[in-house]
Amino acid sequence: MVDEARAIIVGDGVQACTVDEVARRTGIAKTTIYRHFGGSDALVLAALDGMVKAMEPPDTGTLAGDLHVIQRRYLRIADNQRLRELYAWMLHRSMQDPAFAVTFRDVRVQPKGPTVIALQRAIARGEVSPTIDLDLALHVIQGPMMSKRILENERIDDVEFDALIDATVAAVKALR
Repeated sequence: MVDEARAIIVGDGVQACTVDEVARRTGIAKTTIYRHFGGSDALVLAALDGMVKAMEPPDTGTLAGDLHVIQRRYLRIADNQRLRELYAWMLHRSMQDPAFAVTFRDVRVQPKGPTVIALQRAIARGEVSPTIDLDLALHVIQGPMMSKRILENERIDDVEFDALIDATVAAVKALR
């Protein structure tokens, strides 16, 4: 079910990912899908959760190196118009539904997600303060790329990318 939901999102967009469509494509009864997910929103979040968990955290030896790899992966994902639309849809749903917002955050900020692991490794290496507010650091890391690529819908060239990574690492290191 989740794999088919992911395929629908990538191929046809988040609006096309309905319980009816997943049932039609998989042959699974709608009642079964509702029993497992409760509806389309949870099915979409499960599809996103699988995408995040599938990302292996890099270990380059530096926070800058790890963020370089992680953010390049995210930018490749953001090259897909459907996935940018998915993110915008999730932000919109989060504004409408506080319960959805909590679940969306849990999918985005996973304890074993690549960015959290990169920050934990940076703390262990002494690159970042052990008292850093991880939640704030995640916002600092995600913000610049998201603003430029998702909100502004602009491509990020190599020079801008390197500048954003440098600025992001400096900002994260300044956090206490």
